[in-house]
Amino acid sequence: MNIEIYYAQICGLCHKAMEYFHSRGLQFSAYEVIWDDEKQEWVDSPNVREMKQRAGNVDFVPQIFINQDIHIAGWRKLEPMIESGEFDRLISRLE
Repeated sequence: MNIEIYYAQICGLCHKAMEYFHSRGLQFSAYEVIWDDEKQEWVDSPNVREMKQRAGNVDFVPQIFINQDIHIAGWRKLEPMIESGEFDRLISRLE
């Protein structure tokens, strides 16, 4: 199973998602993106371009991908999946 997360250093919910993955012993790749508050846009970088290609023109993180094709757009999508057991069912099918 391959988990990837695009995160911003200033994003508390990104860190919450990564802490959750760590607590479960799940390996993941983390790709940092930087938000420019003054310009209200992502600072251009290879990670930002890749995130936009995969997730669309999003203005929030985390953007989580599992096995390249399963997209979880943000902590607000991930948290209910965790609470309902849906995330556990998903990763158990993929392991």
